[in-house]
Amino acid sequence: MKKSLRRSDSVAGVLLFLPAVVIVIVFKGVPLITGFYLSFTRPASIFKNVFAGLANYSRLVNDEIVHAALINVLKSIVILPAYILVPLFVAFLLYQRVKGWQFFRATYLFSYLLSPVMVGYIFSFVLGNDGPVNSLLRTIGLGKLAIQWFGNTSSAMWMVLAVVLWTWFGLGALIYLAAMASISEDLFESATLEGATPRQVLAHVIIPHIVPTISYWGVICTAGLFLWLFPFLYALTEGGPGYATMMPEYYIYLTTTKFVDPGYASALGISLFILIAILSSFQVRMMYSREG
Repeated sequence: MKKSLRRSDSVAGVLLFLPAVVIVIVFKGVPLITGFYLSFTRPASIFKNVFAGLANYSRLVNDEIVHAALINVLKSIVILPAYILVPLFVAFLLYQRVKGWQFFRATYLFSYLLSPVMVGYIFSFVLGNDGPVNSLLRTIGLGKLAIQWFGNTSSAMWMVLAVVLWTWFGLGALIYLAAMASISEDLFESATLEGATPRQVLAHVIIPHIVPTISYWGVICTAGLFLWLFPFLYALTEGGPGYATMMPEYYIYLTTTKFVDPGYASALGISLFILIAILSSFQVRMMYSREG
């Protein structure tokens, strides 16, 4: 009787688990394998690809657009701490209920709820050459600071990353607030009785208890900076000026749609997948090592 119950439980477990496996295989595994195969081909005609060996990967190493995209990736990694710390600071202020916290609690997630394309078009207008920001700077006598924010090769990428930070910080603050709510109130009361300042409470009470959450948000931001900038780039700069804001995902889009080279686009995609997997694995390993 016990054996039959265990067997029925096992069958029920497999049946419940099977749909998820099928979905992963069909929508994740098959495209990945197909992309890996295509990365070793080149277009012979509009509807036919032929085997090209490692030619696409060799081309990738010497492609100046890829080099420009990697430089922009490094810029995004440099600014990654801001993506992690700004939401943490905002969440802490909301958790401490500073003056005006109710207003900010009601609005801080608003930026994340907007469509990225809409955000891009809004900022392309606000920071345009004749937009409100430059007009204000000229009016108050600071015309030298009125530049083409997204048309200048030295500032374009940083401005794109700033717009993305403005869009994402609300989601990060929400995740941090949820983590802070799980901390025992006794710890905060003890810290208050000991005369701890808000900065000390953040550094010695909150952060040590939400390290896994910080690492989790770091992984999300890292993947996002590689994979979720497309709508912002499309609406703000289209990868320009020149290649100043080119990112790997946008180059993959151009290679597929404009240059019609699915083999090379697949090689770019597989390389990007490997890079993200390495960085994410490192971050996850660091997360679990800190937990231990």
